[in-house]
Amino acid sequence: MKKQEKTPKELRAWEKEKQLIPVMIRKYCHGKHKTKGEECEDCKALTEYALFRLEKCPFKVNKKFCSFCKIHCYKPDMREKIKDVMRWAGPRMLFTHPIFAIKHVVQMVSYKQKLKKDKKAKANV
Repeated sequence: MKKQEKTPKELRAWEKEKQLIPVMIRKYCHGKHKTKGEECEDCKALTEYALFRLEKCPFKVNKKFCSFCKIHCYKPDMREKIKDVMRWAGPRMLFTHPIFAIKHVVQMVSYKQKLKKDKKAKANV
């Protein structure tokens, strides 16, 4: 057996996102489209697209969540689909991946506070 190489620290968040996106889409598909086992064709296509976009991400190193990104690499229709998935599956991740869900909320709150602080600093200049 081949020993699995350890992921460099700066790529861990990116690797984790690659693992969790399919989980979230599958959870969404089972809940919204009432599929059993495999997800529907639309959700399979969304999973493939999301993983492709993650693979091509220019910000892999020390990556945060895509929602923090200044550029959006998803096509508008796919972006709406993935937003729907995140809105639906995100809160439910608390039961299956609680550490990830809590970390995400904490990072999101601190990111929004930083944006507010930066906006206030620019207004005072």
